Amino acid sequence: MGRIVLLALLGIALVAGVIAVIGHVAEYGRLREALDRMDAGWLVLGVAGEVLAFGGYVLAYRAVAGMRGGPRLGLGTTAHVVALGFGAFVAGSSAGGLAVDLWALHRAGCTVHDAARRVLGLNTLQWAWLALAAGACGVVALAGLAPGVPALMALAWIGIVVACFGAGTWVSAPRRVDRLSRVHRVPEPAGLAPRSLALWVGRWLRVALADAIGGLVFVREVLRHPLRHRVGAVGYPLYWAGQLIALDVALRAFDAHVGVAALVLAYATGYAASALPLPVGGAGGIDASLTLTLTLVGVPLTPALLGAVAYRGMTFWLPVAPALLLLAGAPRLARDLDAVAAA
Repeated sequence: MGRIVLLALLGIALVAGVIAVIGHVAEYGRLREALDRMDAGWLVLGVAGEVLAFGGYVLAYRAVAGMRGGPRLGLGTTAHVVALGFGAFVAGSSAGGLAVDLWALHRAGCTVHDAARRVLGLNTLQWAWLALAAGACGVVALAGLAPGVPALMALAWIGIVVACFGAGTWVSAPRRVDRLSRVHRVPEPAGLAPRSLALWVGRWLRVALADAIGGLVFVREVLRHPLRHRVGAVGYPLYWAGQLIALDVALRAFDAHVGVAALVLAYATGYAASALPLPVGGAGGIDASLTLTLTLVGVPLTPALLGAVAYRGMTFWLPVAPALLLLAGAPRLARDLDAVAAA
């Protein structure tokens, strides 16, 4: 607990540093004026958006966990796992949240590789929906229906969607996915010679790639059959909708607003930093990147900075206390997962 508190203080210090640096450019007098004029009523809607996002994440997690003979988790158990994963994300990075998910699914009865594939599939499905939305908004922007959006930003997301979905479709095709996702046992390295260690690392990277391709099977099934897997299909769209609502109302609280396409593209571009293993959940770094991308689509610097910080306050810092409180219930969660595995 002490380590988590120290990391939270470090995160606050990083955010304060970002505000200090960008605030110097934006002029502190303008920041104070914007804060004095802030309409805090909008932020209540942002908290509601975060509740919607959490519910969508829980639905998607539970659906993918139970696909193809996986463990059937209760809603309460799933919510507990997701909340603990968020706490690990704050305490460490995105890798910490994935580690909690891996532990939970393995404890619930999945083999290590099956749990890894479900976790990687969940993470890929989550970002696939945001990429699809950004790619569609990129097409809208290039059609001239979203003024203020840089053409390069729109083209980049269209290219990302085409390249990633094309590659994912190819490697997860039924005629080749079994071969590409086959896992072989990795023997211990034969000594500490550089060649031996390099060979050992290469084999583990091949195992990781096989599990990543195996995770695409779940993504492919959800996207190809959204009606059959409707709960899993709507979960992450609800999650991202809640996140975008929170960002939109954070901007409106400081008298700023952009169109839907511009908001989605700015958010997707700025929030992509959270996919990196940044310390303290990307505190400071994501605030800065969101501020930058919001200014690229026409939001003035002052409301862009304050809106980004307010958004992160609602979606990152506000849920910290519940996540920490749930850490005390980890032993009970372990017992619940053991019961799922036994069933």
